[in-house]
Amino acid sequence: METIKKGIIYCRVSSKDQVEGTSLGSQEKSCQDYAERNGVEVLKVFIEKGESAKTANRTEFQKALKFCDDKKNGVTNFIVYKLDRFTRSQEDHAILKALFRRIGVKLLSVTEQFDETPMGKAVEGIAAIFAQLDNDNRSERCSKGMLERLKQGVWVWQAPLGYYRPHKGSNIAPDPEKAPLVHLAFETYAQGTYTYENLANFITERGLRTRGGKPLTAQLMEKMLRNKLYCGVMEAWGGHEGIFEPIVSKSLFAKCQKGYKDSSNISPRSANNPLFPLRKLVFCSECETSLTGSVSKGRSKQYPYYHHGHQRCQKAKSIPKETFEQMFIEYLDSITPDAQYEKLFKAIVIDIWQNNYKELDKENAKLRKSIDQLEEERQKIFDFHRTGKYNDDDFEEQKRLIGERIAQKHILIQDNLFEEFSMEEALDHCFKFVRNTTKEWIEADYQTKIRLQNTIFKSRIEFDGEKLGTAELSPVYKINQTFQSDKSSLVVPRGVEPLFSG
Repeated sequence: METIKKGIIYCRVSSKDQVEGTSLGSQEKSCQDYAERNGVEVLKVFIEKGESAKTANRTEFQKALKFCDDKKNGVTNFIVYKLDRFTRSQEDHAILKALFRRIGVKLLSVTEQFDETPMGKAVEGIAAIFAQLDNDNRSERCSKGMLERLKQGVWVWQAPLGYYRPHKGSNIAPDPEKAPLVHLAFETYAQGTYTYENLANFITERGLRTRGGKPLTAQLMEKMLRNKLYCGVMEAWGGHEGIFEPIVSKSLFAKCQKGYKDSSNISPRSANNPLFPLRKLVFCSECETSLTGSVSKGRSKQYPYYHHGHQRCQKAKSIPKETFEQMFIEYLDSITPDAQYEKLFKAIVIDIWQNNYKELDKENAKLRKSIDQLEEERQKIFDFHRTGKYNDDDFEEQKRLIGERIAQKHILIQDNLFEEFSMEEALDHCFKFVRNTTKEWIEADYQTKIRLQNTIFKSRIEFDGEKLGTAELSPVYKINQTFQSDKSSLVVPRGVEPLFSG
């Protein structure tokens, strides 16, 4: 009796369009007809959706090989529509053919005729060569196209965290929700008081997550801060300037790089010393040298001191850490606003807020209503496409146009988001710190102390060898000083009010 031939069918497409089209269906039908004509009983059909044949490491392909290698299945034929559905790698083709010979499986192509004769093997080998040649040519054309787009300033790969593509094929653009948090990460790290791990926790707490919704990590933070794409520079293939909007400036990006030096930075990363939080903040009134700190070693203990290194200065002296920091605490007490100031300040700010922004909610409500209407229009576009009123080209064009309009509305809302909060609650939150300035500083860790000092003081504090002098304060504390000297009035100068325009 003639042995019954058993086989499997393997079909593959490499793109989503082919998956959704007729390519898979026509491949399988042709393979089924071929098997019937040649007396092959089809045991199973393996369908590969949207995976390239450049490598044999394909999900369904590996399942097909495992099925053939199982002797109890009795597979003797591996049927494909065309050889390039099997593999586009000449090397993989030779390896897989050797495997088939070992397990007694014959490769059959519906559209190509070859057998085990010398001529048949030559034909099969040539077909494998041309399959790889076609794939290599496609890759080269794709690479040239990508390079040309890069030269034009378009980022062709996946948008990094903080960017998105408004529509398919467009350049990247700052994500209205995530880009501000990415910018905050650069600004915060540039201050010089955060490690990557602390920064990752800080930005995660403010709402930034990975695409998978997971918290940020120190490794991701470091990678982000070193990615020049955020300042508009594409380093790929020789480096190119992007025409998309950068999230950070080149100067801010430079401040976050290793080895950057900036004399205006009160506490550079390389000079941080948790034992002396006031170093670099206070300077000598005589020689204008910033005070630093060091530890003297005694027989049984260490003695920390603040001092400056200009020993020829008439006011040069070493002051015990505890004494000097107590002097600073008393200075903080002297500039901390009292309850009367707080009450008047809040009343004035809230009054200005209400007068200038009473139309804000109405404006944002109109924008959201407009977005809802545009979303309804977008749904109609999909409905028209399904019913055939729009062909594919019309559908893509209309979808792109409506998507751009929706994105523009979202950007307008994002511009207003920072205004949409209760000013009274915001002021209460701020004054929880302001009214307890001294306590907050005493209880803070080193990094928080530095941030608090940078918030309170806009310049270094003068020290005459005996007491701390004046320093430029941030607006809230500065107005308090004016108020204390003249309690008959309290005027909020420009810079304190939240972007007042009236």
